[in-house]
This record gives sequence, C-alpha cells and structure tokens, in this order.
Amino acid sequence: MIILASFSANGIYMSTGHVEYASLNGTHIFKLIGEVRALSCISLDKLLAKIEQQDNVVGAIVDLTETTFIDSTVLGILAKLGLKLKQTHHIQAVMLSTNQDITTLANSMGLGQVFVILNYCGDPSVCTRALIDEHITQNAMLDTVLDAHKTLMKLNASNQNMFEPLVKQLEKEQDTLDQVSTKQNA
Repeated sequence: MIILASFSANGIYMSTGHVEYASLNGTHIFKLIGEVRALSCISLDKLLAKIEQQDNVVGAIVDLTETTFIDSTVLGILAKLGLKLKQTHHIQAVMLSTNQDITTLANSMGLGQVFVILNYCGDPSVCTRALIDEHITQNAMLDTVLDAHKTLMKLNASNQNMFEPLVKQLEKEQDTLDQVSTKQNA
C-alpha cells in the first residue's frame, strides 16, 4: 500500500489511501481505496486527460466500495471525469458505493448528475493497479486542486457558493507562484 502525505489546515498528515486503475476493451475502472485525498489526484487527473483523447471509450466505473474518506478535490476530479465522459463520449459513468456517508457526500456535491450511483459490493478479484504519483510539484498540486473545485462549482449553485472563496484564494496563490517562477527564470 502506498502512503501519501496530505495537507490539512493543521499541516501535513499521513493518509493510506490510493487510486487503482484498470482498462478493458474501452471500459475504464477506477478504484479508490482508503482515505483518498488531493495528493492522490495528480496521476488520476493526468490519466483522465489521456482518456478524454481516446476514441474507443465505451464506459467508466468508479468503485468507492473500499473508500473510507474522500475529499472535495477528489470529488472534483471525479466530477470532471463524469462531465467529460458525458460531453465527449456521450457516456454516463457508473459509481459504486456501499458506504452511505460516501454516497450521501457524492450526491450532495452533485455527482449524481453525471454518474449513475449504485449501491454495490464488488468482486474483490477485479485486477487493478495502483496509480503512482510522480514528481508532485506545488504548482501541479495547486492546479489540480483548483481545477477540481472549479468543476464542482459547475455542478450546482450550492457548490458554487461553498467553494467560491476557496477558488479565489487558490487563484491568488497560483498568481503568487507564477510571479515567483517568472522572477526566478528571469
């Protein structure tokens, strides 16, 4: 199991969550295991960009049956997956969840608009492999978190109101990082 550092208001803490992925004949399977937080999303976000460009996509399944915690950045990345599949491939993805708290959270964020959410206990023999987060930079992390929350804001007015202050703060941080980077490269 991969141990990832995650950020909280109090600083850095450890998380044991990760994302696994498999693909078979154009169907993409994403399995989120344990406490899945923002740092688990960089590879997932990159993978989604690749999938969006593929012509043979026929379906997607997001398995949350082993998810014990999921943060808003991860929900935003999943919303992005659901929206892109609907817009680009005219596919409604399926989300599997057996944890009522996770299901309620996903529905409250509007994911039920872009996923068919099913209460399902999956087959543990499904073969997925862990996505490996490579070279996570502060800029990449900030871009992923910002994009995820902007996607959640698009789903409904409640999310718009909830995440607008965070998005504005993240955009300020992004501008500051861009200015620092520009000065360093000059």
